[in-house]
Amino acid sequence: MNTWKLSSSDLFSLGLTIKGAWIYENMPEVGKLKEALAQIAATYPYLTGRYNPQTKAMEWDENAVGTIPFEEIDGTGHSTADVCGNPKLAWSIVKPFDINNFKKGNSQPFAVTLAHLSDGFVLYVQAAHALMDADTFYTIIGQWADLCKGNDITPMVLDQSMLPSPDAWSKEETLSKIIQQGWAKIGLKQILKMLWYARKNEAVKDTFSIVVPQDEIETYKKKSGAGTHGILTAIAAKKFYEHLPKHKTFKYITILDMRGRCNGIDERFMGNVSQAFPIGGDFDLSKNVEELAVEFTNQTRQFVSSELPEEMLKLSVCASKHGLPYFMFDASNMNNSDPETIYINNQLKFRACELDWGHGFPAYAFPNQLTDMVKFWQPVANGPIHIVYGGLAAKIMKS
Repeated sequence: MNTWKLSSSDLFSLGLTIKGAWIYENMPEVGKLKEALAQIAATYPYLTGRYNPQTKAMEWDENAVGTIPFEEIDGTGHSTADVCGNPKLAWSIVKPFDINNFKKGNSQPFAVTLAHLSDGFVLYVQAAHALMDADTFYTIIGQWADLCKGNDITPMVLDQSMLPSPDAWSKEETLSKIIQQGWAKIGLKQILKMLWYARKNEAVKDTFSIVVPQDEIETYKKKSGAGTHGILTAIAAKKFYEHLPKHKTFKYITILDMRGRCNGIDERFMGNVSQAFPIGGDFDLSKNVEELAVEFTNQTRQFVSSELPEEMLKLSVCASKHGLPYFMFDASNMNNSDPETIYINNQLKFRACELDWGHGFPAYAFPNQLTDMVKFWQPVANGPIHIVYGGLAAKIMKS
């Protein structure tokens, strides 16, 4: 029996589902889809295993290649036009992934459903977030599409030993470095606040989107010289804090993929290795979009090119191991009813809107339904970018 021990980062996401949905007018025949999916199962057999709650590890039979669940369902009461841009309808067609069943060890971590519409298809992929971040999730699906088209793939590397060691520093060394970096101490007040607002965030099911045309982004680029991420972050922050006028400054946190950025972590690492990092200090809301975009771009580039991301990731792992109540930022200051911090998850690099099975790009690609405070998403190839506010941030934007 093979085993794959979950890391502290994996366990943090144990109760979450990562998923995607794509609308197509045409898809390969089901037999070809299943054949390619069987190759994915053979390449990544941990996807066919079971989680063991006692050992906190995935387990699978090394001598038998399992299968990944693939279900066909009837959605012929709906057309592609009905479902496009309609997440409520799209996700109502498919049965939700049972994350609790996975956590008990009763089901596999990865499942596929193909819904037959009156004039097309919706492809749903749902998985346990504990086993993969967005990079791994979209890589698996992209490789499945490549195999379906007869292309070769380069397998990802399933090796948790690439991750920073939780024993890299002693408890005393870790605490010293944390205090030196000025990390936030997470006490009972912060924990209770986070738990309270986590429930309130989950209760908000609708999102709120700002649609930013490509020509608008290009205009900002020419005027400021800033990058796309910086421009979208500036727009997202300015629009958001218009609804919270008492705030004159704010803090900024973004997700960074640590593949190839941390010593020992291969760019093909399979699992969870994306981390939220605070960037810069306080940002001034009196500045316009162009000024903020330049500041975001410069601060992010400076942070990414430094040794800080690797050191902070290592410190986070060691702090978790030693039970130190500190984190690199105060998470209770975001995702609440009056946030001092904006949290950005840029998912544009995954090019989900360009997932091609040999019959062209999807008519629409839906993002995951995780309650990110703000995510950047492109549902249609070459189309506008959507700034998507979730949870309480969506409620604030609608106020």
